[in-house]
Amino acid sequence: MAPTILFVPGYWEGPVTFERVVSLLRSQGCPTEIAELVSTGTTSPGNPSMLDDIAAIRLVVQKLVEEEEKDVILVVHSIAGMLGPCAIEGLGSKIRSDAGLKGGVRKIVFLAAAIAPKGFTHTPMPFFEYDGGAIHCKTPEKLLFNDLDAVATEKWVKVLRPQPAAGWDDTVTYSGWEEVPSVYLVCAKDAILPETMQLGFAQLAGSQITRCNAGHMVQISMPEKVVEVVKAAAEAN
Repeated sequence: MAPTILFVPGYWEGPVTFERVVSLLRSQGCPTEIAELVSTGTTSPGNPSMLDDIAAIRLVVQKLVEEEEKDVILVVHSIAGMLGPCAIEGLGSKIRSDAGLKGGVRKIVFLAAAIAPKGFTHTPMPFFEYDGGAIHCKTPEKLLFNDLDAVATEKWVKVLRPQPAAGWDDTVTYSGWEEVPSVYLVCAKDAILPETMQLGFAQLAGSQITRCNAGHMVQISMPEKVVEVVKAAAEAN
């Protein structure tokens, strides 16, 4: 049985940015799921926190792995590169196989993703723009959508939702890439996470590196490339 491909979006974007990728994969017989960040679209105070995001991702992974005994390819974009691997403690394929259990996270695919070691505490980023209880991305036209045309950029800027101003600055307690093999898609035109930074993240995680000429939102500008990378990861031993 083909593994289930589980996508986790980054800040501001929500699952809608993966619709084309998901459609392409499903048309090719690949089962897919999306674990949304519960903090996206909320503002402070009283918002879900970074830990709530991690817990929400974990619930989806647990359902697939523990209840349905499925193999999973975890695909994480942007900040989800830090959150997703933190959510899979005890759910990796090798750990479960060694315990005589079926299913597990077989591989992680990083898409222009931030990666953090255990003990890292998230701090304010230079591309954050605060507006009361909300955080927005500064100049998303230049930072997120710099490889799209004007019409597409206008469309996707309207899709972005706020992140809360508080509750995201917690500490990474587990780094799943230490136990689960990974692939990193480096996006050369990324204006928010420069190529050299992405390569450093990939080296930290010991990822197999593949490259493309996309900006940060590679799932929008090069969905076919994302499908290619994800399918290769799913088909590899």
